[in-house]
Amino acid sequence: MTMNATPIRTLLALISVAVVATGCVTAKPTETEAGSATVATPAPAVAMAPAVVTAPAKPDDWCDRYPDSFDCQKPEEGDWCTRYPDSFVCEEPAEGDWCTRHPDSFVCEEPAEGDWCTRHPDSFVCEEPAEGDWCTRHPDSFVCKAEVPVPAVSAYVVQAGDHLWGISSQPKVYGDPYQWPLLFKRNRADIMDADLIYPGQLIQIEREMTDFQIQEAIDHARTRGAWTLGVTEATDLKYLEVAQGTDASSATAEDAAQMIAQASADLGAAKAAGGVWRLIDPATGGGAVSISKLLKTAKAKLEAGEAGEAYRIARRVSEAAQMGIAQATDQADAGSSYN
Repeated sequence: MTMNATPIRTLLALISVAVVATGCVTAKPTETEAGSATVATPAPAVAMAPAVVTAPAKPDDWCDRYPDSFDCQKPEEGDWCTRYPDSFVCEEPAEGDWCTRHPDSFVCEEPAEGDWCTRHPDSFVCEEPAEGDWCTRHPDSFVCKAEVPVPAVSAYVVQAGDHLWGISSQPKVYGDPYQWPLLFKRNRADIMDADLIYPGQLIQIEREMTDFQIQEAIDHARTRGAWTLGVTEATDLKYLEVAQGTDASSATAEDAAQMIAQASADLGAAKAAGGVWRLIDPATGGGAVSISKLLKTAKAKLEAGEAGEAYRIARRVSEAAQMGIAQATDQADAGSSYN
């Protein structure tokens, strides 16, 4: 039985058309779908490394094929100056040194005979000073003003905080702290301890001294040793003994006469104060005698030409009289005491 193929071919044709139509339709999203779509993240950029260009290695026979190439130029024998003799660095100096080649250079100026001042007599450094020294030429210069001497004083009133060392160092006294024993010796009647003086106290300053007496005081100050406040040190007493002997041995008749006059005045004041002491002295024997009698002995020694002994005795009288006055003053207001 023969089938009619027309209907079958027609059906196949319709199916083909349907398949083709379905495949060509684009799935276009709606507006809502398009608004909610996520934008795709772009791919990261890839960093490109720079290309390294390497010069191709020259073949071993390069210089054989290209002998004029600068790479193949070989230096001639010798150094730079052999190849480039006209180069400024290769200039051979002429015979001699710089000054031989450049005699007009300021560094090559030969000094004339003599020194700078011979060639440049008008230079300020060559000014010859006038006769005499600076102060002769510039008397108004501050460095030429003569120091005004500090007037010496014959007495000093102790101030708070003073001590013999400091008083002796003052220019108007001795200008040397080591001469303080001279003050102690001169004021022995008023100073019991060299380390203890009081404000208002009058310190007599001795002026007429020999170099030996001054050095004797300095030596004692330097070698005195330890001291205690309120105590008369044994070294100080020894100095006084030796110094008084020195004073007596070097005393002249005039010195003795002045000391006797001083002792007479002190004795008069001691009598008025009721403070006349008695002393034991080799000149009057082994017993204690009044300082009035001792003063008469001093006068007799001076008349006999014994200036040193007269000075010594008169000084003892003066010191004893001053200590008697101080003692009488201290006891003037003393009342009765009963045990």
